[in-house]
Amino acid sequence: MVNLVLDEFTFRRINALLSDLMDKRKRNMDYNDLVNELIDNYQQNNWDHDVLSGG
Repeated sequence: MVNLVLDEFTFRRINALLSDLMDKRKRNMDYNDLVNELIDNYQQNNWDHDVLSGG
């Protein structure tokens, strides 16, 4: 396990994202779930565009 240090503003923003995502998914989630969701979205939005067609 790793601890992260966030300032109060960032914590409030990430906490709001977690609440919003739990409402949309209709299930309990934790910060680990949220961070993985954010990473997945980043990879889908950025890495897929960098792949050249034709392999």
